[in-house]
Amino acid sequence: MSARSNRRSRIVGSTAGAIVALVAMLFGATAPATAAQPDPIQRYVALGDSYAAGQGAGIPLDACLRSDAAYPVLLDAVPRINLLRQPACSGATISDVASTQLSQVNRGTTLVTLTVGGNDLGAGEVFAVCAPDPESFACATAVAEAQQLLASGVIGQELGGLLLAIAERAPNARIVVTDYPIPFVAGWSTLTDTVNAATAALDAQIAAAATGAAGAGANVHYTSLTLAYLGHQVGDVDPWLGSDQFDALTFLHPTTTGQGVYRDAILVAIG
Repeated sequence: MSARSNRRSRIVGSTAGAIVALVAMLFGATAPATAAQPDPIQRYVALGDSYAAGQGAGIPLDACLRSDAAYPVLLDAVPRINLLRQPACSGATISDVASTQLSQVNRGTTLVTLTVGGNDLGAGEVFAVCAPDPESFACATAVAEAQQLLASGVIGQELGGLLLAIAERAPNARIVVTDYPIPFVAGWSTLTDTVNAATAALDAQIAAAATGAAGAGANVHYTSLTLAYLGHQVGDVDPWLGSDQFDALTFLHPTTTGQGVYRDAILVAIG
């Protein structure tokens, strides 16, 4: 081939390439897209107290009062979430979770949920003491002790330490911390308003603990149930918490519907 022919061939090839590029630009032609990769399976461990165990939402399955209607079980039914372990147990405090449940998370865990702190405050116990006689000395003592505990800030401090310990044991996990719904409709009684105020103060400490742990580098996300339960508190027509104060198993614990609300809030938190 002559030099002139070779040069003409290069010019023709370059022109053809430019035309193809121009057509692609004008008509939006793109290279074939690669198939989207599915989200990884979440290896999930649920920590916490009776709310995470599902007490009151179904038939108790064991001494921890776990039920098949618990929000961790409901999350397990969601595609690509695999509940590996649910050590959550009724009556658990923050220190209980640290001593008996924390060992269930490890480097392979990629999702942790935590609901705890209610038993540390004991708002339900305050109600039980005060309900027979809100003017009694025993009631006044129980309320004062709860208020003193809240003022000390120790619940938030202990929870913050637990969150950092979870992050250390499970560095690849997203940790979702939930709070507690305000249990009673506002203005029902002086006693119920007192319990509501204590619960709101507890929730504030839970939020602060989660924010502090996140600020320290932990992959912690806080989700509140306060607004979700408005209109469905004890005293409303359709409560999502057990409303029979004489039924210790269900009282002030999420119903099956209430557990579903927890599941939905956590799904929003994990995107």
